[in-house]
Amino acid sequence: MPFTKVNDIKLHYEVRGSGPRLLFIHGIGSDMKHPVGIFNSPIPHHFTVLAFDPRGLGESDSPEAPCTIADMADDAAGLARSIGWDKYHVLGTSMGGMVAQELALRHPEAVDKLVLAATNAGGENAGVVEWSAVDGLSAAERIRVSDTRMDETWAAANPEQLAAADQGYKAFIAGLRSTPESSRGYDYQVNAASNHNTYDRLGQITAPTLVYGGRYDGSCTPEVTKAMAERIPNARYELLEHGHGSWYFDPTVWQMIIDFLNS
Repeated sequence: MPFTKVNDIKLHYEVRGSGPRLLFIHGIGSDMKHPVGIFNSPIPHHFTVLAFDPRGLGESDSPEAPCTIADMADDAAGLARSIGWDKYHVLGTSMGGMVAQELALRHPEAVDKLVLAATNAGGENAGVVEWSAVDGLSAAERIRVSDTRMDETWAAANPEQLAAADQGYKAFIAGLRSTPESSRGYDYQVNAASNHNTYDRLGQITAPTLVYGGRYDGSCTPEVTKAMAERIPNARYELLEHGHGSWYFDPTVWQMIIDFLNS
């Protein structure tokens, strides 16, 4: 179980796979124990993947001081440097895409190609729902934010699936609240994501960039993801027939990422 100290924080990380280097950055509340992760995707068959538990979660340290998205970007870049990586691709999903934007802006020399998945740039480009408000939504509202196809009609016709989704979300939150350290780390992530804003700086990104979002994503709507892509010089934009996270289970999306990074 490898660890390294970055910015006075002990970070837990793993490197798997073979091929060109790729740094993966998780979404909010997720660490390497999460089953929907990069190591359970096709990516390690094509790339040498570096993934890590972000500060506050998993096996990494949970500092008592709050953090920003920029701090998390510096953590990621510092981790890569600590293992001898000077240049690499970056893939960030959801909140991880926010961190990836800051990494590309703050450490442009390190980023070869950039993939921003189901995310936003904050500020004028912020998503529809604040992370801090999600816990206050009903089960039906939460699932509709994830995928707008799952509307009231869907919920009424699929009560068992709705209940299972609600139980899964509550178990996820209960896990994050199971220790003071992870609870604090998650709260700091929520605050950091809520205050994220790279919108006016996106034009400074120099790495070739792929941005994709879901047509049925109620949190990062197509208008939001497309507007973000249009601010990044020469970015490629793809609108997928998915919600916020369902793309993960689509092999064609992974192939799109692989082809872009290898092009």
